[in-house]
Amino acid sequence: MLTKGRLKDMPFLRLLMNFYNSRVTGILRLTNDSEVKIIYLSKGKPIFAASNSPADRMGTMVLRLNLVTEEQLESALQEVMKTGNRLGTVLVDNGIITAEQLFDLVLKQVSEIIYSVFELEDAEYNFIDEVHFSNEVITLDLSMWTLMMEGVKRKFSPDKLKELIGSPGTILQKPAQVSDDLSIINGTEGEKVYSMIDNNKTLNSVISGTGMGELKTIQVLGLLRLLGFIYPGSEKKEPAPTGELGMDMEEKLEQFHAMNLFEKLGLDKDANKEQILSAFTLLSKKYHPDRFADQQYKDVRPLALQIYNQILEAFTVLYKDSTRGKYLREISEDKSTLFQETDPMLARQNFEKGKSFVNEKKYSDAYKMFSTAINNDPNISEYYTAIAILETMNFPNHPVNVDAAEKAFSRAVELNPDEARNYYYLGVLYKNKQDYKAARGYFLKALVHNPNHRESKKQLELLDKV
Repeated sequence: MLTKGRLKDMPFLRLLMNFYNSRVTGILRLTNDSEVKIIYLSKGKPIFAASNSPADRMGTMVLRLNLVTEEQLESALQEVMKTGNRLGTVLVDNGIITAEQLFDLVLKQVSEIIYSVFELEDAEYNFIDEVHFSNEVITLDLSMWTLMMEGVKRKFSPDKLKELIGSPGTILQKPAQVSDDLSIINGTEGEKVYSMIDNNKTLNSVISGTGMGELKTIQVLGLLRLLGFIYPGSEKKEPAPTGELGMDMEEKLEQFHAMNLFEKLGLDKDANKEQILSAFTLLSKKYHPDRFADQQYKDVRPLALQIYNQILEAFTVLYKDSTRGKYLREISEDKSTLFQETDPMLARQNFEKGKSFVNEKKYSDAYKMFSTAINNDPNISEYYTAIAILETMNFPNHPVNVDAAEKAFSRAVELNPDEARNYYYLGVLYKNKQDYKAARGYFLKALVHNPNHRESKKQLELLDKV
């Protein structure tokens, strides 16, 4: 069966849901001028994607994430041309990235290709079912809800989503029958929000009851609305200013005491500038004291002013890259905050920040970021490698600590015994201690795991001269 059409007539979100409902297996090819994107589906779910767009290539991604230098990438691409191997495989074989990193990169690459389709205003699509996938296809378990949720975030502004779901007093309702498969929301925040819709609650009531923040709740509701799982009903008259509205504001102010600045805006800690601006705009429209200038609102206007001042403070700190970065470092170092818990995504973010600081030769800041990354996720080898290298350096308020470096390199080896460079670094440490026997052993181990490790070969040649 061949299905053809254009995205302007069949939005990508609707197309994906149709595939999910019918549980089809096949290839979806999307063509937009010279750009081609291919999405592989298994039983209705995307499992892989490919693209001819330069922005979607693995090389562009690893360079953007500062995982390789331009020289390393150029050398790896030359090897790809000679051997025909995938770029990711070459980068792993050369010890530039780990196998674990490669899997994360492939998942991110595939997801980004799919997300980019949501942003297309139009493209021609062709779907061919029951085709045989080549061995090049790597099956990934991608969450349909997560993919669609990210698509909604990229495609629709908060104001547009509010137009879809209604005003604050709109009563949200469920249709008598849902044509699509509701299993897509199982175990997600969508299921939580959907269960709160009882054909009686207003949009405001649902937002205040989810505990997820206004922006996130509106995005979830927007997706539920686009999927046809809910729809806006009649308008409910706003409660008296001194009644429910005042109590809601008092409750919000009470919650603010336990919130960080991101949470006050209803955002995650990795929110970007556009999301911060959107969240602030949304909240300021709701709580700006000018909205409550009439006499009937005299009791709640002071509460609105307090709320507005707090969200304004949060916006002022978070919108600028410099002050947001400083604030993130502060809360990362505060052990009383949520961010000190194990969080692999935050760990990766802090690690990448640390690498940026190293490039800028801000070694003290880099040391803090690498330490925080280890606290966030203590099971990643490269985090220990990074901090071990800094332990061998002398910079302000940090003298060389060889013992700490050895301990960190050893932990890196323990977590990833196949990584040649950690054996090499241990060999250098022991060579500097003039323990040449131990040094030779580590250099040999490095070559066992990577026979082409040039630095270890060179060190062994030097030891032979000693």
